[in-house]
Amino acid sequence: MAIGCVHTEWLFHLYFKGAFDNKNSLLDLGPQDIQISEKWLVEYLRYKHNDNINFKRIFLNEYPLKNCQFDFYRMFGINEYHSADIDDDRATIKIDLNNVTLDVETKFDVITNFGTAEHVFNIGNVFKTMHECLKPGGLSLHAVPSFGFVNHGFYTPNPNLFIEIARVNNYKIIDFSYVDNMFVREFWHRNNYKSRFDFEKLEIKLRDMENTQLFMTKIVNLFLDNSASKVTKEILNDLNGRKYSFFNKDRPEHMCFLFDHVFVALEKPLFSSPFRVPIQRMEGVAPID
Repeated sequence: MAIGCVHTEWLFHLYFKGAFDNKNSLLDLGPQDIQISEKWLVEYLRYKHNDNINFKRIFLNEYPLKNCQFDFYRMFGINEYHSADIDDDRATIKIDLNNVTLDVETKFDVITNFGTAEHVFNIGNVFKTMHECLKPGGLSLHAVPSFGFVNHGFYTPNPNLFIEIARVNNYKIIDFSYVDNMFVREFWHRNNYKSRFDFEKLEIKLRDMENTQLFMTKIVNLFLDNSASKVTKEILNDLNGRKYSFFNKDRPEHMCFLFDHVFVALEKPLFSSPFRVPIQRMEGVAPID
């Protein structure tokens, strides 16, 4: 559960198009480890106006502090921060997301699921809890592995899960970004701190899900292309200095880090209703107005 350069750019992507307007309180499902450098953030913000940054409260000697989450989220206008976890001693709220929901009187403007839900056996309760604890008009943010990364957590949530949750609960889809080759992209951007991530140029789009077979085929083909790319091999080989795997000389040893992420931002409707469980449409994901 961590926030890297790609996550941070996505949050700014949402921030600069107004998704965080009038949003003051935030709940992290699991206190997120911030994994960006001060140099990278300074360069990113060079041409962007944002006065809500206290670098001394986020970084020490270029590296993020362990408890800098609140000050990190202040960049997006958040003035009240909480985190929920059963094990992490940084959590301000101690709960087991498997079977406990927060007091329904506790409501937040933003709730994040940055790599938490897939580690909870009763994964449906995570989304139910987010719904119940989110204010009307609040923002539900998800960034989770969606393809590859086998045995990371109990589940690998499919992108259609978030769209169908949105459909039956009348959420508005603020953003859908399918980030292929997530680890390699993150590693590259972290080390090329002057580079920028263009979410508009990602190859997989929300509309691609309207035909399930073509959507799956497009993802598999992109995965295979990424596995053969020079950049992927160079980055994965450099992780431990070994040139080839013990098993296949044509594949880097860390091919397990070839995986995709899905980033989804959903806005809760202004009227209140109990959480509804979606039913999957096997023929494809129909468009949402």
